[in-house]
Amino acid sequence: MTVQIDLSGRAALVIGGGGGGIGSAMLDAVARAGADVGIITFVPEHAATSVAHAESLGVRAAAVVLDVTDEATLVAGIAELAAQLGRFRHLVNVVGGSLADDWHRSAEYDMDAFDRLVGRNLRYAVVSCREVARELLAAGEEGSIVNLSSAAARGTPLLGAYGAAKAALESFGRTMALEWAPKGIRVNAVAPGTIRTPRAGTTDMADAAAQEIPLGRRGAPEDIANAALFLLSDLASYITGVTLAVDGGTIIGGRGGDGLPTFVTNPAVRARFGS
Repeated sequence: MTVQIDLSGRAALVIGGGGGGIGSAMLDAVARAGADVGIITFVPEHAATSVAHAESLGVRAAAVVLDVTDEATLVAGIAELAAQLGRFRHLVNVVGGSLADDWHRSAEYDMDAFDRLVGRNLRYAVVSCREVARELLAAGEEGSIVNLSSAAARGTPLLGAYGAAKAALESFGRTMALEWAPKGIRVNAVAPGTIRTPRAGTTDMADAAAQEIPLGRRGAPEDIANAALFLLSDLASYITGVTLAVDGGTIIGGRGGDGLPTFVTNPAVRARFGS
């Protein structure tokens, strides 16, 4: 039996769609599932290429270019896209991340960096969830939302603010899930592990680190998009308030290149039990 995800007749909003990586994979996934796609990006050249790609898959698409951390601009952009495509039944918040300039040890944390990361990873997502859900609630329609979290939400050195913002997004998502469940609006999260994207690049060190992932590889953007698409779809109609880790098994324990957990450091033990 073949199970297909069908979002035809619905509109989906992808914030951070296009430009390569997870955003492009997510845009492609929802369009292939038949949804009309609203795209929000901060890179002008990504807007036209993303719309063209979605339309090539036989769906309607529209894009706006804006800074998601500006609440008024974001609210207006969502309304503009909804006016073109109809009320959004689905939302995926992809925008986020943490650049190396914003990495700090906890005892030396720069609070301007903290505020930037909260705005880029938490605040805008709360605003977009609010706006999409508000329209669904007013219309009495069901819908589904997926927020991209991160494995860093569990705690990662140098990524304190980023991880805290993602953990808060998961927590706020559970609150929204509880409040909106009676109206048929589901809210879930996907927490990527180490993903191979254009921004992440490829280095010998990254490839070596991938061997510490239980499944033995870094993830692909499509791994994240497929998980999010499942949660958006009716196949997940009885799932809300969860965070799905898509990390190759990292959440249950990394391993060294010899197949043993990274915390096993005794050479004799590694020699005895290593693959």
